[in-house]
Amino acid sequence: MHTRLYMADGPILLRPADAETIVLPLSLDELLAGGLRYFPPSERALEHAITLTEDALMPYIPALRGHPLEVLIAADDALAALPALLGHQQGAAPQLDIADVERGFNQVAQVAAGLPAQAMGLPAQPAFVAALLVVRELMHHVGWKTLQLHHAER
Repeated sequence: MHTRLYMADGPILLRPADAETIVLPLSLDELLAGGLRYFPPSERALEHAITLTEDALMPYIPALRGHPLEVLIAADDALAALPALLGHQQGAAPQLDIADVERGFNQVAQVAAGLPAQAMGLPAQPAFVAALLVVRELMHHVGWKTLQLHHAER
């Protein structure tokens, strides 16, 4: 079983395969407006975005954990650069585990702390940073084991 994640337009949506859509009171646009619109992000902006994401997510964790947590399918072009950042080949929808997502997010955190983004191969895209942060927080707090990047319709 899987849950689909939609972040591109409006509020962040989670659609478990066996239940109704959960609409989080947060959007990528809000994260960008809240401090992530600049690249590289500052450590303060990254921490603020984590707090906003956690605050939006926490009330929904019990409902999300009530569904199978095998695969989170992210259908958002903002994450398209993640496989290459992690050294995966271009091609079919890659499956990344939570350690991969954490490794990608740690690269963002290192850039926020002052490491040159170019040295990390991090795309200079604020939307990528915001989307990766959301996926990391979802996997970390809810418990999904695998992220599959996939293009899907709302």
